[in-house]
Amino acid sequence: MHIPSLVQRLKSAFEGELPGIQAHEIMSPINRPIDISTIQNLHEYRSSAVALICYEQQNDVVFVLIQRPHYEGNHSGQISFPGGKVEESDLHLEHTARRETYEEIGVSLSENDLIGKLSNVFIPVSRFIIEPYVYYLDSEPTFIADEREVNAIFCPSLHDLQNDDNVRQKSVALPQGVYLKNVPYFHLHEKEVWGATALILSEFKELLKRIS
Repeated sequence: MHIPSLVQRLKSAFEGELPGIQAHEIMSPINRPIDISTIQNLHEYRSSAVALICYEQQNDVVFVLIQRPHYEGNHSGQISFPGGKVEESDLHLEHTARRETYEEIGVSLSENDLIGKLSNVFIPVSRFIIEPYVYYLDSEPTFIADEREVNAIFCPSLHDLQNDDNVRQKSVALPQGVYLKNVPYFHLHEKEVWGATALILSEFKELLKRIS
């Protein structure tokens, strides 16, 4: 893998039309009633941003995922990217992604590390719209996890993401007795990555296909 070329091709790919909703649908639960018009017409929602951070490791490119602690809530124990809701002090949502990343895993990102932005994802259960920003670091970062926010940090490779054998299905029990069947997920580092994180990764995977 020629990594400088990969990064440059990714930057160019972000300048074109993104895979968007079509990529999200690949990893969406059946009958998830969300399309682009739904997102565009939302009036009551909360804004948030996440960071999809890539860097070279052993002649491959890996990306950062975290596992949330277990608690009484909708996203207990789930796999996600570092990130969170916007605060009044944030200059913009890309700044939110960088601030939250530093607070949660101790990695300081700069605007120069940004290579692109993926499509927004709406989470109906919490009414958040997530803006995903993609970064590339020239060296492996040192992680300092906030124990209140992060239970574990792990870094699958782009090869893992692009391997279709790692796309599987499972049943998911949600609060209020809701039960979802045949929910797609990525099997990465022996963990099940589904929900909004899987939707974001699905679009990133489709973008990688375009430049491979």
